[in-house]
Amino acid sequence: MRFEGKVAIVTGAGGAGVGGLGVVYARALASEGASVVVADIDGEAAVEVAESIAATGAQAIGVRCDVASGDDIDAMVQVTVDAFGGVDILVNNAGLARGKWSEALILSADEWMEILAVNTVAPIMCAKACAESMRGRGGGVVVNQSSNGALMDAGAYTVSKLALNGVTRVLADEFADDNIRVNGIAPGMMTAKLPEKQVQTLLARQTVRRQGQPEDLVGLLLYLCSDESSFMNGQTVVIDGGMARSPKN
Repeated sequence: MRFEGKVAIVTGAGGAGVGGLGVVYARALASEGASVVVADIDGEAAVEVAESIAATGAQAIGVRCDVASGDDIDAMVQVTVDAFGGVDILVNNAGLARGKWSEALILSADEWMEILAVNTVAPIMCAKACAESMRGRGGGVVVNQSSNGALMDAGAYTVSKLALNGVTRVLADEFADDNIRVNGIAPGMMTAKLPEKQVQTLLARQTVRRQGQPEDLVGLLLYLCSDESSFMNGQTVVIDGGMARSPKN
């Protein structure tokens, strides 16, 4: 029970994300003793996930939050403080991916602003909103959900996640005096539904010839959120079956 007495917020945890990563993250943190706030733009889905976690005997509540909205972010943090007393862990998992976000020149200025607002700016705003509570509790941890797409060519998605890797480094520096550590996880292809041809193309670039599972990321998440990683800060770790291993990719 590494996180007994700790409070965690996981955004994008209503189940609609890639492979349900946020759901798996929230359940993993709760299984290690954390009180978890499940946040998602789909409020009903967030409540359903939280109820399924609470049914195991853990502490969890669901909150609707559009991470592109400053008011929603502030409300999410306030609900967390009111329910559990503060925030120790923030997992910035909410994001936009695939489809048109794998393009660049076809996107309008408004669409560019949308993906950057969700994938790049929102993690900053969420961290900023949680920082006061984390400081009051002696420090905290932020984990940003990046992607190995940041190391490849995937349109606007690449731009937003490469920028997020920079955000991770900058926030680690900005929060250093507050004992708030910031790191990132950059997964490769997960279990989300993709055209079979695309799946095979991606598998051919990996050294581990299978799609990733959300559970493949849990060990790193728990490590980054715990004191076991107390000497690690500003890093984004790639877990992608060996895909992004060389410049030729």
